[in-house]
Amino acid sequence: MIRRLALVSCLLLAAGAARAAQPQFWRIEGARDFLDGTTEGLSVGSEGRVRLAPVTRALYDPEVPFVWCLTRDAKGTLYAGTGNDGKVFKIEAGKGSLFFDAGELEVHALAVGPDGKLYAGTSPDGKVYAVDAAGKAQTFYDPTDKYIWALAFDATGNLLVATGGDGKIYRVDRQGKAQILFTSAETHITALVLDAAGNIYAGSAPSGILYRIDRAGKVFVLHDSPYREVKALDLGKDGSLYAAVVDGKEREEARPPVPLQPTPPGATPTAEVTVTENFAVIAPQAGAPPGPIPTPRPSEGLRGGAPKGAVLRVLPSGEVDTLWSSTDETPHALVVNGDGVLVGTGNKGKIYRIHNDRTWAMLSSFPAEQVTALYRGPGDSVSVATANPGKIHVLEPAAGARGTFVSKVKDTDTVSSWGQVRWEATAAAGGQVQVQTRSGNTASPDSTWSDWSQPYVRGAGERIASERARFLQVKATLIGKDGASPILDSIASAYLQRNLRPQIASITVHPPGEVFQKPLSISGETEILGLDAGPAPERAGSAGRGPMPPATSYSRKLYQRGIQTFSWKGEDPNGDNLVYEVSYRRMNDTRWRSLRKGLTDPVLAWDTTTVPNGRYVIRVTASDSPSNPENLALTSEKESDPFDVDNTPPTVSLILVPPSTVRAIVRDDSSLVRKAEYSVDGGRWQEVHPVDGINDEMEETYDIPVGNLGSPGPHVLVVRGTDLLGNASTARIEVP
Repeated sequence: MIRRLALVSCLLLAAGAARAAQPQFWRIEGARDFLDGTTEGLSVGSEGRVRLAPVTRALYDPEVPFVWCLTRDAKGTLYAGTGNDGKVFKIEAGKGSLFFDAGELEVHALAVGPDGKLYAGTSPDGKVYAVDAAGKAQTFYDPTDKYIWALAFDATGNLLVATGGDGKIYRVDRQGKAQILFTSAETHITALVLDAAGNIYAGSAPSGILYRIDRAGKVFVLHDSPYREVKALDLGKDGSLYAAVVDGKEREEARPPVPLQPTPPGATPTAEVTVTENFAVIAPQAGAPPGPIPTPRPSEGLRGGAPKGAVLRVLPSGEVDTLWSSTDETPHALVVNGDGVLVGTGNKGKIYRIHNDRTWAMLSSFPAEQVTALYRGPGDSVSVATANPGKIHVLEPAAGARGTFVSKVKDTDTVSSWGQVRWEATAAAGGQVQVQTRSGNTASPDSTWSDWSQPYVRGAGERIASERARFLQVKATLIGKDGASPILDSIASAYLQRNLRPQIASITVHPPGEVFQKPLSISGETEILGLDAGPAPERAGSAGRGPMPPATSYSRKLYQRGIQTFSWKGEDPNGDNLVYEVSYRRMNDTRWRSLRKGLTDPVLAWDTTTVPNGRYVIRVTASDSPSNPENLALTSEKESDPFDVDNTPPTVSLILVPPSTVRAIVRDDSSLVRKAEYSVDGGRWQEVHPVDGINDEMEETYDIPVGNLGSPGPHVLVVRGTDLLGNASTARIEVP
C-alpha cells in the first residue's frame, strides 16, 4: 500500500553518494493525474480508476484534414463528409472510396432521405445536393445563406435545412420547394434533431440558445445557455435533450431578448458572419476556391479559466442539468448511449462517456486533435470521425485485452537515486498490471534516456532499475483476461535527491533598538522574538519609558534600547530543514566569535551591551544537518553589511560665552552626533544647528543665543545631545 512507502527510506540510506536523507514520493493518483499522461486502450473514470477501454479500430483514412459528419443508409453503408476539398466518402464492407466531390471547401451536413438518396450540405456556398446510389448529384436546394450546418428529415419526408449567415431553418419538400420555418435572431443554426412527435430541436450561435419548434411552428426557447455555440444535439429515450455546447461566456454578459416569430418567406438577409471552428489550420490545396478556413482557439488549462465546453441535459420538465464541463477540452460531437451520452472532444481527440448522475469516464483517445462526429452503428458500435488528421474509426462495445498509460515526466530537480515503485490495483485471475520506468537528464525523453526497464510485477514494491538521473517516467500496462479488466488506482515512486548546499539569500540588519514581539507567553509577559527565552530585561536608559505594551499580535514592532535585531532568508533546494549559527567580529578583527548556535528560526535579537562599542559584521551559517547524516550534511554562510554598536550616550559640555551665548559641545566616542536640542525653564525642546551648519562629525559645537529670554532671570537652560544610534544625554546651566 502507498501508506507504507515511508519504509522505503531505510533501503535508500544504503546508497553511497551524497544526497538528501529524506525520500520524496511521486504519486500518480486520481483522474487528473492519469489524464495528464498519455493513455492508449485505457479508460479513466471520474473516480480516478483506470480500466481497459472499449476496442477501437481504424476503419478508413480518406487522407483529408477534416471529417466533419457521418451518416448511414438502410443498407449499413457509412458516409463521411469532409474538408477542405468538400468530398463525401462511402465505406462499405470495410472498404472506403470517393462517393461525391462537391467542388466546394466543406461538407458539414449529411442525411439519407426516404428515397434512398444522400443529401449533402456544403459551405461556403451554402447548397444542398442530392446524390443517388451511383454518385450522380444534382443541386436540390440553393438558399441565399452561405453555410449549411445541419440536415434532418421529418416524418413526412420533408428536408429540414439549418443554415448560417441568417440563422434560418428551411423546410424543403420532395420537389425542392422551400419555405422558411424559423428565422432566429442568431447568425447560425448549428444543430438539429427531431423527436417522434414531430418536434424540432435546434441549437444556435453565437449565443448558444436551445430552441423547440412544435408541429404547428410555435417556437419556444428551452434554454438560453451561458455558452456561445451549440455543437451537437441528441434525444434520450425519456425525452431528455442532450446538448454539447462550447465557448463559455462571462456571467455578466447580457444580450437583448430573442424574437421568436417566424420570418416571412423571401425575407432579405441582413447579416453575414463566418463561424470560427475549434480546429487547427490546414492550408487548402492550390486552386481551391476561396472561403473561410477553420481556425483554432487556444486551449486552456483544466484548473482555471472560463469553461471551454459542457454537456447539458434538458429534462422533459424543462429543468437543465450540467452533466460535465471542462476548461481544457471542447465537446464537438455527442450521441446518446445508455443512461447518458458519448461525447467527442478536442483538442486532445478523446471520447468521454458521461452519465446522468454526472459521473464520467474518459473512454478512449485517438491519434487526432479532435473527435468531430459520432454515429450509432449496428450492435452498439459507434462510428467515430476525427480531424487533424481526418480519419474514421469504430468504437466497439467490448473492452480490449491490453492498454497502456505513460505518465508525464517527473522532474526531481537534481540527479536522484530511485527507491521502490509501488501501485495499488485489483485484477481478476489471469489479469495483470505491469509497471516500467525509464530515466534521463533531458526534460523530454529522447535517445539519451535509458530504455524502458523490464516490467515490475509486484505491486507491493520493487526497486526501480532505471539509471540515476534527474527525470523519471512511468508506464503501466493493463492486461485483461476473458473480457475482465484489471483496475489501477495509483502508482507511487520513491526517490532521493542529491543533497544540494543550502543558501542564505539575504540578511537584514534592522535599525538599532527595533525588536519584534512574540505571541503572549503563558505568563502573559512580553517576549522578544529571537532573544533568549524569558521576559525582556530592563535596560539602562529605558527608565522613564514606562512598562512595555502588552503583546497583541505576532511580530509587532517595539523599541528596546541596546538590542540589535537581524533576520535572514534561508533556502534549501532539497526542502531540507535548516539550522543556523550566528557569529560576529569587529571590522578591524579577523577572528569570528560564536554568538548563537542551533537556531531554527531565521531571526536573532542580540543584546549588544555585552560588547564594546564599534563597527561590527555578523556571519550566518546554514546547515541542513537536521535532514541529513552528519557526514553528508552541507553548509553555506553569508556575511551581513557592517553595522555600528554604540550603547554609550554622548557627553554634553556647556560654556557661557559673554555677553549672551551658551556654547554647547557634544562629543561621542563611537558614532556621529545626530542633533542637539535645548529647553529653557522646562519649555519645549528646540533643535539648534551646529556652528559648521551640518551634523556630520563625532564632535559638534552649537551656539545658543540667550540674550532675549523674555522674563527676568536667572533661567535654567538644558541641552540634550543625541548620537546617530539614538543614545542621548543632557547638561544644564543657569543663565542670567
